[in-house]
Amino acid sequence: RNGNALSRIIDDILDLAKVEAGRLDIEEVSFTLYKVVSESVELFKDKTKEKGIYLHLNIEESVPTVVSSDPTRLRQILINLIGNAVKFTDKGGIAVNVRALPIDLDKVKISIDVKDTGIGLTQAQQEKLFTPFTQADNSTTRKFGGTGLGLALSQRLSQALSGEISISQYTLGEGCTFTFNFVAKIGAAKADASPKPGSTRAAKTQSLDGMRVLIVDDSPDNQFLAARLLSRSGAHVATASDGDEGVKAALAGIFDVILMDIQMPKLDGYQAKEALDGLGYQRPIIALTAHAMSDERQRTKAAGFAAHLTKPIDGAELLETLASFQKK
Repeated sequence: RNGNALSRIIDDILDLAKVEAGRLDIEEVSFTLYKVVSESVELFKDKTKEKGIYLHLNIEESVPTVVSSDPTRLRQILINLIGNAVKFTDKGGIAVNVRALPIDLDKVKISIDVKDTGIGLTQAQQEKLFTPFTQADNSTTRKFGGTGLGLALSQRLSQALSGEISISQYTLGEGCTFTFNFVAKIGAAKADASPKPGSTRAAKTQSLDGMRVLIVDDSPDNQFLAARLLSRSGAHVATASDGDEGVKAALAGIFDVILMDIQMPKLDGYQAKEALDGLGYQRPIIALTAHAMSDERQRTKAAGFAAHLTKPIDGAELLETLASFQKK
């Protein structure tokens, strides 16, 4: 599992408000495409092994080694598509295939197919998949969880990269194939997958040796990715799956900081924070939310959260934020 990829991406839930407000930060840097795609696939190797399903990657010879686009946004889209395929597949597996079609001398159309043998879709279900806050149906939400944001936001990101996401094949009970196309320049600059210095996404090494962190989040995928990133930085991580469980875990253990998701069942983040405050809990609690609107930030501040992190989380920002509490 690649630490650099994890430091850039925590969640597959992106910030719709930022995208539609036109504040989406798109970079164009040269990077090794194989590295970005393989890192994204590698993130899910443990989960597919645990489920007993395969996860294969094939990159055709027509694909250029170095391209220019936004590797961070590319990772976000791939993690969402592959993550969904893994979530909805219990038998068989997932195949990721990458191919390229030249557009002109210095541009290429990259196509990435994510094919699974999972639960599949009906015609009616696939027609609304790219609508924000919508899933295939209510039973999907009950069984698998999630907000219904991921595909809609990934579609917005793909359009920002001069591309799109489509469902090229679907059969109920047999699986789906999602195809992500985007246009990239054939890399002429020096390959560098790292954002430019000064970028909020620039990777910085932060040591959290010995820090005790409780992650409260109802998404197993979000828990897993955040825990792996923090653990690789030396933190001791515990997790809870909803607000009620988080309150109990916080009171039963000794933690330096709590990372608290805002939208959760039973008790949401605000209710869990209020419950802990009422019980005299003193350790810092950081709000984690998919909403980047200023009123949401003001609300978490008013509720007494020690800090506010939005999705998509910059991994370096997360580590820096936690490290600042470690020093206190």
